[in-house]
Amino acid sequence: MVEYLAPPAVGALIGYLTNLIAIKMLFKPVKPYYLFGFKLPFTPGLIPAKREKLAEAIARVVKENLLTEESIRKRLNHEKVRESLLQFTESFLAELSVKAPLYARELSAKFEERRLKELLPLKEVEAKGEELIEALFRKLHGRKLREVLPQSLEKEVERLIDEKLEELSFALARQVKSGELSEVIYTAVYENLLKLKAFLPILTEQMASSLAKRATSLLEEVIERAAREPAFKAKLSKLIWSKFQELLSKEINSEGETAVRLKELLKKSLKEVIENNSEKRLKELPAVKSLVEEELPKLLARVVEEHRREIAQILSDRLLEVIERELPVIMEGIDIEGMVRERVNALPIEEVEEIVLKLIDEELKHITLLGGVLGFLIGLFQLFLIL
Repeated sequence: MVEYLAPPAVGALIGYLTNLIAIKMLFKPVKPYYLFGFKLPFTPGLIPAKREKLAEAIARVVKENLLTEESIRKRLNHEKVRESLLQFTESFLAELSVKAPLYARELSAKFEERRLKELLPLKEVEAKGEELIEALFRKLHGRKLREVLPQSLEKEVERLIDEKLEELSFALARQVKSGELSEVIYTAVYENLLKLKAFLPILTEQMASSLAKRATSLLEEVIERAAREPAFKAKLSKLIWSKFQELLSKEINSEGETAVRLKELLKKSLKEVIENNSEKRLKELPAVKSLVEEELPKLLARVVEEHRREIAQILSDRLLEVIERELPVIMEGIDIEGMVRERVNALPIEEVEEIVLKLIDEELKHITLLGGVLGFLIGLFQLFLIL
């Protein structure tokens, strides 16, 4: 009975062990062995010996079939990726609006020793400033002053007139007493009386002077007394308000002589401000420093808070466009093939073995068992030949 079972059993054992040893020789030994100066065959194992070629093959497969430009571009346009990028941008903007003053102070501290001319292209700033002045005057031409000034100005002026009317009346009375107004009144009356000499020969300069003094005295008394009367105050208020309304209704002529002089004055002032501050360091310019550290962060924070979603959408779309456009350069810079090759070569051979076994462990077991089955069948076939 033994002689019938022995050939198939021995064949199965040989086939199983042969495949098992062959599989082990894929990974073992991990280094070459030498005998009398000669390298023993099959050392190191197949995978350790061909490690670099294996790494190159894996890297090539990853680059050409897995992480291709087309696959990455397709993934970038996936809805989840777009939403994730939008959320990231919104989160960044939220942080920016909160930390804007901190970032501005850090930026200001970094450049506070730099001169203004080193930080800004002053010639361009001056040119842009002049363009803005020209644009402003063009925009104002033909418009009424009421259209340009804030709507709240009329109410503010009306409030000031009511508040300061008493003060204006007293100021007028004080002006009369000061003598400055008396001189104006006297001169006007005296000059007009002298014009009557042609019709009244008896009117001498001395009489004209005496009459002018008397008329001035009477007018001073009238004005001083009227300045304290409620009716006068009401008329004064109405007069001031009427003149103010006339002023608001006037059209702005930005091409007139006055406007041209004002425009040139603004340009000259801008040029002088730039020239006077070009050599100054940022820390010596409190207005600029305050603008950078306080006003701009506040403005940025307000804009971001009011339009965060819209800004985030624009930024995420543009960022995605840039990534897609520059994807070939990015992939070339990353060098996926080289990165995978270096990573595989850097792994200990034990880890490589573990990775491979995780992938094909079940198949290797089947191959080992298949060796035993084939050995059993060959032994059985030999038994039939003997019989």
